[in-house]
Amino acid sequence: MPRASNALAAALLTAALVAGPASADVHAPARPAASAASRAASLALFKGALAPYGEWLDLPGPGKVWRPTAVEADWRPYFHGSWTFTEDGWFWVTDEPWGWATYHYGRWLFHGEHGWVWVPGSTWATAWVTWRWGGGVVGWAPLTADGTRWAAFWTFVPESKFVGERVEAVAYPAPRVPALLLRTRDTPARSGAAAGTAGATVPRPTPSRAG
Repeated sequence: MPRASNALAAALLTAALVAGPASADVHAPARPAASAASRAASLALFKGALAPYGEWLDLPGPGKVWRPTAVEADWRPYFHGSWTFTEDGWFWVTDEPWGWATYHYGRWLFHGEHGWVWVPGSTWATAWVTWRWGGGVVGWAPLTADGTRWAAFWTFVPESKFVGERVEAVAYPAPRVPALLLRTRDTPARSGAAAGTAGATVPRPTPSRAG
């Protein structure tokens, strides 16, 4: 689970936002968008909290973005961690010290020069991903800030190892991803559900420790 300091930072950020957490209740009324003041307040907190783990950049289009620096050259979001089921939906758990912010607020974007960068946002979700499922496998990719979904963005794991397993230990190798994309189907969010995983209809597999 996230470290206590990260949890505290997340709590402080949530308290600063007007919009508040996204609800998993498909019947709940939409919350008003965060004000410009709340967005500025959240960005200020993000900037200080994430600074030790990466660098902030100003890019044409998305504007102020953050890039992790102490990661491998082939690093990608939603790969170093695991999934757990909560009352709000599938929740991404990671020990990356900045994960409390970058996996639950904002969106990731792949930039040709800088690689994966994070675009801050003020709405919370259990994770900001899109899903594919079928044929005994589960896959996901970041819901990117520009809407792109390249094959290289996808991660697939056996359905039997989807819950509670470290993804980097059980993920299918990258060369298999194109075939797995053909083997699976899009798993849309329930009508009216909040963005992110909260409304996703991904089945809840039974964890298996079988090899």
